[in-house]
Amino acid sequence: MSVTGNGRDNGTTLIEALVVVAITGLVAMIGFPRLQQEMLTLARRQTATAIVERLREARATAMLTDRPVVFSVANGGRAFGWRGQVAQAGAGVYLTAVNGPIAFYEDGSSTGGVVWVTAARRSYLVGVDASNGSVGLWRK
Repeated sequence: MSVTGNGRDNGTTLIEALVVVAITGLVAMIGFPRLQQEMLTLARRQTATAIVERLREARATAMLTDRPVVFSVANGGRAFGWRGQVAQAGAGVYLTAVNGPIAFYEDGSSTGGVVWVTAARRSYLVGVDASNGSVGLWRK
């Protein structure tokens, strides 16, 4: 005889364990797509911010070295940068350069252009003003 009373109350049954496993599996199936969506959102935001910083760095490099710097999207929309300064887009993020490569000149001006940063059917637009080379980020 056990201290707590009936000897059958010593643990969990197989059915109770299976119910807990089933409930845990259902919660995971409901939560995982949402987690995956949030990860893509974060990767898109980080990639867009990195592109803005690289574009500003390219403009500053052109002004400091008195040589044009050409920023481009490469590797099928998975990489971006300029010669010697290439970075990869985040997982699940795809890039599209609308007007081709963006060149920055010694005086700070540029050819202007747009880079779309897309993931999970949502996009950011990174734009460069042709007259003064300023870089901006917009969410669509």
